[in-house]
Amino acid sequence: MSMKTLALRISYAFFSGALALVLLALLGARPAAAQQAQEEPSEEEKAMNYSLYYESFKNGDYKSAMPYLRWILERAPAYAGPGRLSDRNIERAIEAYEGLAAAAEDPELKRAYLDTALAWFDKAVPTLKQAGMEDVDEYQWLLEKGRFIQEHQEDLPDLQDEALALYRQAYEIDPERMQPYYIKLIIYDYIRQGDKQGAVDFMEEVEQIHGEDADLAEYIAQQRNSLFRSPEERMEFLEQQLEKDPQNVELIAELFEIYRELQYRQKMYEMGQRLSELDPSARTYQLLGQARLEDGEAEEALKLYEQALEMEGAERYRRDIYYNMGVAYQQMGRLSNARTYYRRALQEDSNFGPALIGIGDLYVTAVAECGGSKMDREDQAVYWLAADYYERARRVDPSVANQANLKLRSITPYFPDAEAKFFKKWETGQPLAINYGCYEWINETTTVR
Repeated sequence: MSMKTLALRISYAFFSGALALVLLALLGARPAAAQQAQEEPSEEEKAMNYSLYYESFKNGDYKSAMPYLRWILERAPAYAGPGRLSDRNIERAIEAYEGLAAAAEDPELKRAYLDTALAWFDKAVPTLKQAGMEDVDEYQWLLEKGRFIQEHQEDLPDLQDEALALYRQAYEIDPERMQPYYIKLIIYDYIRQGDKQGAVDFMEEVEQIHGEDADLAEYIAQQRNSLFRSPEERMEFLEQQLEKDPQNVELIAELFEIYRELQYRQKMYEMGQRLSELDPSARTYQLLGQARLEDGEAEEALKLYEQALEMEGAERYRRDIYYNMGVAYQQMGRLSNARTYYRRALQEDSNFGPALIGIGDLYVTAVAECGGSKMDREDQAVYWLAADYYERARRVDPSVANQANLKLRSITPYFPDAEAKFFKKWETGQPLAINYGCYEWINETTTVR
């Protein structure tokens, strides 16, 4: 072991503040300017030390840069030129210590350099404010320190938990600015520690602020599910939380959904009643309508959907409400009305696959009702129109592609064959209006296949 390393170990063990003196002995004498009394340095002194450190720093010679950089950090930490302030000096000091650590072969010396860099992360905000900077970004310094710790996880294994805590502190300062990557790490940390309540609360908070981020929403849904081994376990957890906070609308809504999933219909409707009393909103009436629809109570579902559409904020749910109203009318056998609401759903979202499949299904149902077991060529031609909708659905909405393909395979064998087309004088590729007889209400055009 070298005498230099031994000296550093002894000094660092007894008094961490002596590290600067030990490094000074390793890296050379201080500039003459730094030995003067701690009075306000002149512009010439600041410019000279800044220039001397930066010349070595930009060439990667951190050892030569350090004495002058240290002078700047002690006497003019925010100096960036006449009348200019910046945090670059501290950023460069951290980079320099990081570079010295990378070059150090002795693990303890490497750690000493990294610890010194970390100390500057902690001192950055107060030092820069004291130096006259008003717009110091505390959020960014916390984030950068966390990143630094994670980037050096092999050399700083004992500080990895601190990195996650730093991200949490940064989130508290500016939650809207926090990037999804760091939010996911915070959620992971809650789950890793077994803090289910903390994880649930934090994820709900994130959903309120970052609700438009689809990728983050998917991640939160996955993690929320992973917290509990089964819906029953989550139900028990939520019931316990509701006992503590019986007016919590979010808890009530989530329990409503779980009871619905588990087919606990009585509990579901009891929770639905509480929800309608505490939160008579578009979302609430949509949920209640969906429950009635699943229970085959189409007329009651339609009433609830109509109420939902009249509520403030209904525009957020309008597409799904219209679609479900289409399903309700289809259950009642009112095919034309069902198509009207499927079309309204498509006006809200032209690529909404379920509504396109819904219209295709209506036309298949129409064939069953009109043609029965003795389908003629005109009945079979309606399948072409149904196929148009299934094909469009799989083209614009990948989420329903498999469903659309299954439906296409089920009706393709019943398309008019070559003989049927010959007798009807239908030519492949020509338009064909579906507006005759029992199908007059359809009044759409397909293409002969």
